[in-house]
Amino acid sequence: MAPTLLAIDTATGPCSVAVWKDGRVAAYVENVKPTQQSASLMPMVEQALAEAGITYAALSGVACTTGPGSFTGIRVGLASASGISFAAGIAGMGFTTLEVLAFGAAAKGGDTSTILAVLNAGKGEFYFQAFSALPFAAMGETQLGTLEQAASLAQGGLQCGNAPLLPGFTDALVPFPAADALAGLAATRAGGALRPFYIRDADAKLPTKALR
Repeated sequence: MAPTLLAIDTATGPCSVAVWKDGRVAAYVENVKPTQQSASLMPMVEQALAEAGITYAALSGVACTTGPGSFTGIRVGLASASGISFAAGIAGMGFTTLEVLAFGAAAKGGDTSTILAVLNAGKGEFYFQAFSALPFAAMGETQLGTLEQAASLAQGGLQCGNAPLLPGFTDALVPFPAADALAGLAATRAGGALRPFYIRDADAKLPTKALR
């Protein structure tokens, strides 16, 4: 049976929700104001479900981006996805921001075999990871470092993310991960746990007993 999935992304600033139904994205809702994520996310979920013509009971799973990205944004999305997973008794699936970025770029096609996903991590550093387009697969682990280190992973191809375009690469015009790409990714492969993936410690420290 084809999956019916709810997808949530709040990891990098823009907030989006999508519903995957009958082998396609049946609804997509986006809010580009990151300061309103916590207040707007659940109404966005309700709107997406309504546009897709389904209720929580019809869902077979919920997917969420796990990071790296905004410390607060990651936790907002994961808390909501975990709550929905528990309340609806459905599977929870986690995917990193870079694989969702790269999958969104791969879905656009293009004459390339390599996709480089690069996100600005602040402090002069970047999160980066290379992927093969056909078949779609990671070519190594997510890393944190300089643009020069990111460029060394591939000899050209498609680049996605919000970093400056590197020499030899073509801009995929996919600056941030989005829930519609996440939904498509979750429909084609198993995800990990709904746990945060930070790479770098947050500037603001939470109490040791807080959610891990």
